Amino acid sequence: MTIQYLKEKFPPPPFDTEVDEMLYFRDLYEGNHENIFPRAQQLAEQSPQVTKPKISRQRKKYYRGLAVKDNKLAQYHYVIVNFAAVIAELPADLINRSLGNISADTEKEQALLEFVSGIVKRSKLQQKIWPAIVQHQVDGGVAYRIRRDERGAWFEWKPADLYFEHEDELGADIAWTEERGDKEYLRVERQRLNANSLEIEQLVFLIESDTVDSQLDINEYATEYGLTIPAPETLEGIDELMCGFLPNDETLMRPRGRSGLRNIDNIQEEINWTITRDSIVFEKHGKPKLAIPRALWDTVAKQNQNYYGERFVRNADLEVVSYDEKNGAVPMYITWNAMTEQSFKHVERLVQAMMAVSKTSAQAAGIEEAKGSTSAKAILYEWIQSVIKSEAIKDKFDAIIKDAIRKCIILENALAQTNLEEVEPVVEWQDMLPKADSERDEEETDKFDKGVQSLETTIRNIHPTWSEKAITAELQKIIEEQATDSLSPSFVQPPKTTIATGEEE
Repeated sequence: MTIQYLKEKFPPPPFDTEVDEMLYFRDLYEGNHENIFPRAQQLAEQSPQVTKPKISRQRKKYYRGLAVKDNKLAQYHYVIVNFAAVIAELPADLINRSLGNISADTEKEQALLEFVSGIVKRSKLQQKIWPAIVQHQVDGGVAYRIRRDERGAWFEWKPADLYFEHEDELGADIAWTEERGDKEYLRVERQRLNANSLEIEQLVFLIESDTVDSQLDINEYATEYGLTIPAPETLEGIDELMCGFLPNDETLMRPRGRSGLRNIDNIQEEINWTITRDSIVFEKHGKPKLAIPRALWDTVAKQNQNYYGERFVRNADLEVVSYDEKNGAVPMYITWNAMTEQSFKHVERLVQAMMAVSKTSAQAAGIEEAKGSTSAKAILYEWIQSVIKSEAIKDKFDAIIKDAIRKCIILENALAQTNLEEVEPVVEWQDMLPKADSERDEEETDKFDKGVQSLETTIRNIHPTWSEKAITAELQKIIEEQATDSLSPSFVQPPKTTIATGEEE
């Protein structure tokens, strides 16, 4: 069964509650904590604030700092130390660094090699993998869609709140909103599997007061706004959707995945509030205050009363003062010595709890620094929790990248009448953690000496940026030098012998 949009709010049920949860975790990641944390909202109401331009869905962006409104400074501000962003971005950093070359699984079919290379280039995979992983962690999933134009096929990542699968698992909608002037429209690309064919159609609806009001003719919509919209197509012989979805930490009860930031929001709020509370205390009591003798205050206040008709003391009045020569009474500053050590320790405990809940190493998040010079192996053990988590996410993205490129080949064969082999590509992954050149060279040489690795592989790993020609030349040079060194410069002379001539003496 397909999804019904008419006379329903967008997103449609039952996806609406899931999308609301995604928006919650996006605010947590972006640092818009006034939208989700009550104490941040309460503090914002107590102080005049200025908001930045509105972001998606008109959700207010919280201004972190002393804002000015009606010529008044905000008395206090809510301090945000957003560890949620670090937790979401760390796996993206590690996986993005480890992504290597992507090529077709063949050495003979030049057309397939060039086509796969074109898919990677058109999809901008190296540039888009980082934001896709971050969105995957924040939203609890990420979608992709196969596309094609005159250049060829490619795929693009889509946020999870735009991908809605059909209940019978035979189709899916990629739906998004568009604003044209003062009107808002809902665009839908619907893919539906039938008997040995795939149907792809484009739909458009008019939205009135947050409700999908009516369906419009897609051709008239394209003509009115000068858009190029693909015509409906039926692709024979295709038995799978040209789109897909990758969930994060899915369970049987949550098959569409769960956010990687779940269970840390309350800890993040407590960290923010503890730091904010200390900031408020310092704001109230941390500034030095000038104490002056009562007699001096009365003298200055009396002068001001004579001059201005009111008893008061300004700072400028005390820039040059006299003192009581008999009693030695002079102005002095009062400073406040606050004991905040326990508060700082409380924040440290909260951060450690957040790292444990989110399966993030404290060293990887930059909270605990390594002592002295450490090897890559030592760093790996310190980062092992984050590396294990990132490896699991990498394996999922490895499978989805291969599946997306394979579907690009299928779509190209169907629309361009090509005959490319429909196989998954080879995705090369490097180590997530960097190694020193000397340490890497030592490990590779040790493998070769123990006979578990060939000389050619050793050269490739030690010199990953070399061309095939340079690797072949180096390999030949080493073989020739080994052959020369194996020859002995000293020769044993054979024994003397008597050669018979065949003549008798």
